[in-house]
This record gives sequence, structure tokens and C-alpha cells, in this order.
Amino acid sequence: MRRFFPFCLVFFACFFSVFAQEGPGPGPDPAQAGNLDFDQVRADEELRSGVRAFHNGFYTEAILSFQKSLSFKPTAVLARSWLGRAYYLAGFNEAALSEWKTASAAAGGAVLLDSFIEILEARQGLVRELGLGERWVLAGDIAGASGELTVFRRPSAVHARGDGSFFLVSYLTNEVVRIDLNGFVKQRFRGGLAGFDHPFDMAEADDGSVYVSEFRGDRVTKCGASGEVLAVLGGRGRGPGQLLGPQYLALDPDGSLYVSDWGNRRVVKFNRDGEYVTSFGEKNEFYPGFIAPTGIAVHNGYVYVADRQRGHLAVFDTSGNYMATLLEGRLAAPEGINVLDGGRFLIADTTRIFSYNVEDGGLALLSDFSGQARRVLSADVEANGSIVAADFDAGSVHVLSELAGVSSGLAVMVRRVSAAGHPDVQVDVHVSDRAGDPVVGLDVQNFIVTEGRLGVGATQMPFASYRSDAVEAALVVSRSPAMASRAALTERVVRDLAGRLSGFASFRVISAGPVPALVSRPGDGLEAMVRAAVDRKENHSPAWAFDLGLRLGVTELLSTRNRKAVIFLTDGDLGRDAFRSYGLQETLDYMRNNSIVFYPVYTQPPAAGEELDFLARETGGKVFRYYTAEALGSLARDLAGQKDGNYLLSYRSSRPTDFGRAYIPVEVEVNLVRKSGRDEAGYFAPLEF
Repeated sequence: MRRFFPFCLVFFACFFSVFAQEGPGPGPDPAQAGNLDFDQVRADEELRSGVRAFHNGFYTEAILSFQKSLSFKPTAVLARSWLGRAYYLAGFNEAALSEWKTASAAAGGAVLLDSFIEILEARQGLVRELGLGERWVLAGDIAGASGELTVFRRPSAVHARGDGSFFLVSYLTNEVVRIDLNGFVKQRFRGGLAGFDHPFDMAEADDGSVYVSEFRGDRVTKCGASGEVLAVLGGRGRGPGQLLGPQYLALDPDGSLYVSDWGNRRVVKFNRDGEYVTSFGEKNEFYPGFIAPTGIAVHNGYVYVADRQRGHLAVFDTSGNYMATLLEGRLAAPEGINVLDGGRFLIADTTRIFSYNVEDGGLALLSDFSGQARRVLSADVEANGSIVAADFDAGSVHVLSELAGVSSGLAVMVRRVSAAGHPDVQVDVHVSDRAGDPVVGLDVQNFIVTEGRLGVGATQMPFASYRSDAVEAALVVSRSPAMASRAALTERVVRDLAGRLSGFASFRVISAGPVPALVSRPGDGLEAMVRAAVDRKENHSPAWAFDLGLRLGVTELLSTRNRKAVIFLTDGDLGRDAFRSYGLQETLDYMRNNSIVFYPVYTQPPAAGEELDFLARETGGKVFRYYTAEALGSLARDLAGQKDGNYLLSYRSSRPTDFGRAYIPVEVEVNLVRKSGRDEAGYFAPLEF
């Protein structure tokens, strides 16, 4: 009987392979519907193995299984689609494109595959520009009130945050609210027991504290990150440090605060301790004086102040000395200014928004809101690339999107399905824009999950990477002969690195020798990490393998859900065969396709470092030179500011599993304002006997 039982399992497996398939999964060849198709059985088994390997992050194993499946059934569209997916996450973009194109042609055209192809081809040919695109359209509005519920009234300022939400100053309800792009309030500041008196603008400091100007209160209130009042600056009057109708605010890198003092026609400066420093902008022999000072921006040691009445920007140094006048005659009535990356300002000009490049003087009209704006006081670019604009007179926040991104501007990919506890299922989803930049700040209501186009149980979001400060890091250490003589320096760098990132980064150490190896795991402790990073001299070799070491570091991070980074400790010499097994582009794509940021740390001036600099730049990382004064000074801040678009969704499935043999399709759709994206994957439940 013991010999007969396994035979029965094989027989029934073959039987079900032909007659019990469902949905879009692998099924019988119609031409052989009455016969047992052993090629189909083998193809199905390899597909099942490949899908499971894929969801466990074993992409090389998955590729082999999908290739074997196709060797039995070369025309199977599903297996070929999965092969392209595995190639993509393994960093082989050209191979992925080839498989997806073949699968789409075999299917007579497939919208989802064609979308993958289009986005990947666009990303490969993409030239990232610092300037904003010129075609922006009104994608939607966030209303201040809905029925009897009032969220805000008379919005006077918006300031974006890195988590996808933004601060909004509500002038008439005396609040500062933090809102996501779905219009849901995440936090409220009311100014303590005294309350705000018609707040106008706000500025967030590096420590999370918030400054709020109060137009009728003639003061600036400093609040903690939870909203508690910490200090009050100013007070009604015309004397030094006093204010009359303060409006816009700006902070400089030293933490000093600049306030546009509307009633006194000047700018007032306070230091980070709240002490009055100086005021400027009054009439003198160099400058005719403000008439109506509004928006303020601090950039590269200069203070830029808009004058609504004069229609220009006046430039001062941080001590208040007049330097220049810009954009005279080119603006109508400028209000708020927000500083963006690359020396760009976003200027609200009543019913228009301009992008101004302070480096070259270029001024570009981004939108006139199709004539629907009434009085826009402030605009900013939120973390996902949309522009949010506070329309004071209309009582709403306008949301603008680049025309190319409207309707189909999101790239969605299911990276893993965990079904070990079926019917409880977890799906890891990554969301990015068409350029590959992560989309953050999404909530469960932005996702629609189905199985075979049928609804699932209530969907939850147990995890989103933007909600977590944690970082998973792989420290890859060069084993070049030169590094062997720098053991003391290596130890110093590793201790410095661990100290700066203590509390939010977990490390594993990769020895990039001729045969790379994982030599330290998270939780091993600092001393074990140091010993693993230094290693013995005999383990260093001219034949050390950068590409293999880096690839092992990336692979070790694939199973983690937190933000991920590879830190490479090197003397700058990659050797002659740095990309012997995997090319530079494949190495880049492996990191970029899995949302991993690269940070090379040079222990000495490199003779050549173009490849490492390229990998850092293209993954969103940064180069650090330990031999300079900065050393690792900004690494923690840079890591903390990295965005990641990973989301974990969970639900309860009602699909039959056929004892773990049925391919269960799963679809995930994401919608945000007027942008959307979709992916279709699938999984197998655990086998049952």
C-alpha cells in the first residue's frame, strides 16, 4: 500500500493537470483534450516551481524553471510573461523586453504587457532633467468642505513633505492641517490653549518643529512636532523684532527664521533660539523699499523676497544687504515662493504658477489653471511629483499633474505573494511613476485587489515603507590588495558608519573577494561586524570580484520590506575585471529594479571612479569621500530622505486551490487623483495531500 499511494498521487496530479485547470492559468492543449499530455504536466510543474521561486526572491532559480516550462510548451504566454518578470527583477532588462514582446505577439496584443514594454523602453531612454516639464494640467481639486464637514477654509499656504502628505494653512479655521493627496487629514495644529489667530504660513524645521505666522495675532508661534506650543516670536508693533500682519516664512540652513512683515513693509530675521537679529527691505540708497513684501526663499546664502506690488523679486544676503532685483516686469503679483531641487523656485503669481531657475534666469509658465484659479497664494511639488496649490479665494487646493502622467502615470508591479497561510494572502506591491521614481503616501483606499477579476475580502495595509524610518543595508567591502594594508582605516570607517546609523539601519557585511561571501548578519553586533569588514590579509586578492560582491549584497536585501541601500567601502580601484560576470548596466538595473540605493565610500582619492559615481547617481545615492572634512557627515540624513514605494497588502481569498495545484491570478490596481496603474500576477497555495 505504501508503494501504491505515491503512484496514486502522481496519477491524480496528471489527471488534474489536464482536466482541472481554471482561470488564465496553465491548461490542456485543446488538440489533445482526450489524451494525457505529459509535456503539459511537466510545463505546469515547472511553472509552479518558477512562480514559487519568484515569490521567494530566487530570481535565477525562477528563470531556469520558466525556461524549462517553455521548453515543453514554447507558446505558453503565461510562462513567458513570468520569465520576463523574473528577468526584470534580476536586472536583465533587454531579456525582459524580449520575452514580454514575444508574449504580447503570441497573445495578439496584451495591454498590460504592452504597458510594461512602453514604460521600460521609456526609462531606458530617459534623460533626467532638473527642469519641470512645461505641460501641466489641472488633475483635480481638494475641497475645503464636504457637506457638514469642514477640513479647511481659505487656504493660504501649502508645504510638501517627503512622505507624500503636505501641510496646509487654513486661515479662517485657525489651523494648520497635514493632508494626504486623498484629502484625508493626518494631523492638526491649533496653537495650544490660546489658539492661532488667523495663521498665514508655516515652515518646518529639521527637528520636526513648526513655525506658524499669525496674520492677525502679529506673532510667529513655534510648535513641537506634536503641536504643543514651544515659543512665541514677535508681538504687535513697529519696533525691532515686532510684527504687523506677518505673512510668509523661510528657514535658512542655520535654523534662522525670516518673516515677511506685511504691515511694516520689511523682512524680520530671528535666530534659531527665537532672538531678534535684524530687519531689512526698508527704503535706502540702494533699494526703493518694499511696498507689499510677500513670499520668501533662502537659497545658497541669499534671501529672495517677492513684492506683490512691485512685481519682482528682491535679493539680499543673510545679513539684509541688498544685492539685486530679478524678474522686474515679468510677474503680475507674486505671492508664495517654494524652493525646489536644482536651484529652482516655484512662484505663485495670483492665477498662474511659474518655475524660475535662479541659476540661468529661466522663467517658465507651468499653468494658468485653465482660468479656474482665483487667487493662488502658495504652491509646492509634493513627493510624487504633482503640484499642489492653495487657492485662497476659491477655498480649495488645486492638484496639477504633468500631461504625460495623467490617466496612466503609475507603474505597478507585484513583487511577491505570500500564500503560506492561505486563505490569508499577503501581496508586496511596488508603485512608481513612469520615470521610475517611487510613489509614496498611498493608503489602502488607493488600491483595488482582485483575484481572477473577482473581489477579495476586505483589504488591509499592514506595512508601507514610507511609514517606517528603518533601513536595511548591505556593507560590501572591497578585498583588493590595497585594502589589506588599510585594516585600521577600514575599522574606523565601519565604526563611524555604525555609530551614525545606529537605531535605524540594520547591516549585513559582504566580503567582495574572488568568491564573495556573507560574513556578518544583522544582529551579530558591532564587534562581529568590524571583524567581518576588516578580514584577514590572505583573503584579499587581485582577483576580487566587485560585480559578484555587489550582486550578493543586493540579493541579501531582496527579502526585506524596508528601504534598502548598498554601501560599498573601497579605495577606488575596481580592478581590471570589475564587471567580468555582470556588466555595468546589468549591475545598475539589478539595483534600480529592486529599489536599492548605492553609496560608494572612498577611503582615499580614487584614480578613477566613473562607474561607481554613475551607479550612485542613477540609483539616487551619493558618493562619500572619507578623506575629506565631510566624511560620512550627511549619510544618515540622505538615507532618511530616501523614498521607497513598497506596500504590503493583505486579504482573505475565497478562491479554490485544487489542493495547491490551481494557479490563482491576482490583480492590483492603483489610483491616485487622475493617475492609475495596474499589474496582474498570480500564485499557488501550499500543496495539500
